[in-house]
Amino acid sequence: MNSEEKQSLIKAVNEASPEGLRQFIINQAQFDPAFFQDVTAQFGDLDTDAEFAATKKMVQATVRHNKSYGFIDYQGCIVVCNVLDDVINKYMLRFRQGHYHHAMNGLLFVVETAGKMLSNADSSSGALTDTFDRVYSAMKNLSTNIAPEILDSQKQILIKDAIRIFKRKFFSGWAEERYKCILNILPLVTSKSAKTIMTASKAVIKSTDDGYDTSQSKIYDKILQARILIQLGQAAEAKQFMDDNKDIPQIREVEIQDAVHNKQYQLAEQLCLEASKQDQGWRRIWEKYLIKIYDATDQLQKQEDVLESRLFSNYPDAYEPLKQLMQQDHTWEKRYPGLLAKASKKLSPDNYAFILAKEHEFAKLIKVVMQHPELTETYSPDLYESYPDIINKLYYQNVVMNEKYPGRKAYRRMGRRIKRYAEFGSTDTAKKWINELIDKYPSRPALAEELEKIKTKL
Repeated sequence: MNSEEKQSLIKAVNEASPEGLRQFIINQAQFDPAFFQDVTAQFGDLDTDAEFAATKKMVQATVRHNKSYGFIDYQGCIVVCNVLDDVINKYMLRFRQGHYHHAMNGLLFVVETAGKMLSNADSSSGALTDTFDRVYSAMKNLSTNIAPEILDSQKQILIKDAIRIFKRKFFSGWAEERYKCILNILPLVTSKSAKTIMTASKAVIKSTDDGYDTSQSKIYDKILQARILIQLGQAAEAKQFMDDNKDIPQIREVEIQDAVHNKQYQLAEQLCLEASKQDQGWRRIWEKYLIKIYDATDQLQKQEDVLESRLFSNYPDAYEPLKQLMQQDHTWEKRYPGLLAKASKKLSPDNYAFILAKEHEFAKLIKVVMQHPELTETYSPDLYESYPDIINKLYYQNVVMNEKYPGRKAYRRMGRRIKRYAEFGSTDTAKKWINELIDKYPSRPALAEELEKIKTKL
């Protein structure tokens, strides 16, 4: 709902009579079960057991419908995750309506369902990762907001509910997702429940298979210990624990995060610089924190230095903030030619092309694309207007005909690429390509069928 619609709604409600609103709510609730649940949750007695049972039934039915031979395919994973995202929204509404335990149970059910999909779903779309991110963010939000309002005994119940999911076997091999289940409810931790959590963590480590899962679980166990000490306000113990384990990059990161949170920027900078010398593999992580530290402390020159170092280590995400800083100190126009010249030598072709496209340096970009045909599909839309003949030739050779083995799937991809070309290029040329391909391969009826479909859409 946009702001105009919201204002229109507010106006309508303000002008409605109390009896009119009452009658509307009653009538709507009779025909809309979801609305009925929301009304009773907000103003009456919500049957949380019945709602939770209905949620489980609906989600389980969705999973069954999208599972074949025990596996959820690419599209099915997206469908299930979309349903789980709706469940997250629904139970966060219940949290705002004051049903804290019920809301947490709903979120934990999402974690449980998503956890079961880790090993039996095609999650390459990123939908499952997004769902985990959303549900854990929701759990942290809920825990942070209710911690000051509920009793320690109530916190203990919620912690135990989370531990029950944390210990499930479907998290085997997925230590990060497992431990986030606890890390995101730490605002609820008490001295008593801290012992329960660490006991559960040790039990999980014992149950893991030797190798990667065990090593990762041990690291997250230490992260958990550090986070619990910080959460309980045991600053001296937390610092000692992190100092004893700061050779582990993940623990060093926790210490840096804590220092930044407490605005101890000098300490955070020192920890980052020490780590950069000791562990080059995590250098880009420490650079990100240094950029935040220098931004918070207005150390612009240091921030520029880190961004430039990051950029020429082939991390193009540093380019835009570096440009903005140079524009702020009015040095951009003077330094831009040298920066671009250095980029041409230091950066990989794809990262150099990324900058050229951003700056509309099309004369330079066309040369890079001609030298590196794998970039043709990405930058043809940018270059077509200035170099239509060159792009037509490059796109046909490097994109349309980029199929090593014939087959219907290959022909579909070919069709999609021609359709994409038509969106920025010439429709007549696209149709010409299709006609020529059909004439060139008369013994491939599947090719003709797939390309004719595309032709009708041009």
